[in-house]
Amino acid sequence: MARGGAPHKHPKARKAGVVGALLGLAAAGTATGVAVSKIAARRVRAAELGPAAELPENLTEAQLREVDPLGLEARPADRTALVQTDDRVLLAVEEIGPRDAPLTVVFVHGYTLSMASWAFQRRTLAAELATENGHRPDARLVFYDQRGHGASGRGRPENSTIEQLARDLLAVLDARVPRGPVVLVGHSMGGMTVMGLAALRPELFGSRVVGAALVSTSSGNLADLNFGLPEMLTRVRAAVLPVAAWTMRHRPAFAERTRRVAAELVSVATRSLSFGSSDVDPALGRYVDAMIAGTPVDVIAEFYPALAGLDETGSLEPLRAVPTLVLTGDRDKMIPKEHSDLIAERLGRAGEASSEYVVVPGAGHMVQLERPDEVSAAITALLRRAGAGQRSGRAPR
Repeated sequence: MARGGAPHKHPKARKAGVVGALLGLAAAGTATGVAVSKIAARRVRAAELGPAAELPENLTEAQLREVDPLGLEARPADRTALVQTDDRVLLAVEEIGPRDAPLTVVFVHGYTLSMASWAFQRRTLAAELATENGHRPDARLVFYDQRGHGASGRGRPENSTIEQLARDLLAVLDARVPRGPVVLVGHSMGGMTVMGLAALRPELFGSRVVGAALVSTSSGNLADLNFGLPEMLTRVRAAVLPVAAWTMRHRPAFAERTRRVAAELVSVATRSLSFGSSDVDPALGRYVDAMIAGTPVDVIAEFYPALAGLDETGSLEPLRAVPTLVLTGDRDKMIPKEHSDLIAERLGRAGEASSEYVVVPGAGHMVQLERPDEVSAAITALLRRAGAGQRSGRAPR
């Protein structure tokens, strides 16, 4: 491939190669911790989500985050807001619970997902922590869509980096949580965002940030993942990804058409790579398909280099200052359990009373959807540990 340009091929050969590349992605997956349909799934528009998907008719993309994965009514937001980042991108934010709650929990979603990926936790934790129920609520919940995802705006391609996502998270904190203690909960790329903030502003951990959860995430070496595939398919993925990434960035319309052609194939792959159990409710797979379908292929391609080249190992040290939760499913094909093992080991926290390492049996990458009760319980326990730390005199400034 020429530097900064397309592969030197005859146009017909190039087109065939790109089709093969995108279909190859459907077989081999990406190296970013998300199901394969996030590269090649059909763009499901709001009007297409009808009874066949077991979701409400005429569902808009904005309404998707107001419906939980099984089609039940989700907890509505108490407040919505737009937060402007340092490069003037607008991020969509939703909050549950009073502004003066003693603790704020900020949820950071993964690559090609949206705040809707926290649907079960939003409902459960809102009922347990952010509702009056005759007493002062324990926490305020803050959800936001990362740049280029969900209802948030897009930035320049060169700003599709973990460092920029960390600055975006800081902007959310400054705008929506200007004072008081906060716990950060990140899934997949969201966990990488939390680690990025630790690298950018380590002094916040132990002062403003009093706890963190790293769910199904990694501190690096993502380009070496094989997604549980045979060696031959792993080689195919390595060969086709450069062509596919170039196409998604420079020929997005063609890439979009190609992923529509491959819709059924990649929808099956989504369920296989997102979940660890074979008996997961099909509605969950359709929910993931619908949630990620609005992410443009060029946005997917723009973030890929930052994730494939990730190295946040040095960013873990600040997290030792606060209670941490490391959580993963033992059947995660996207970011295998070994990555969480390494994070827990490097944090040096496993077995300590203030922190916890939770491995959910039988769960895959989308563990917060597949095993929501276990994830919500682990987050609730983390919040209690963070609160105990405050009461013992380690209150944030």
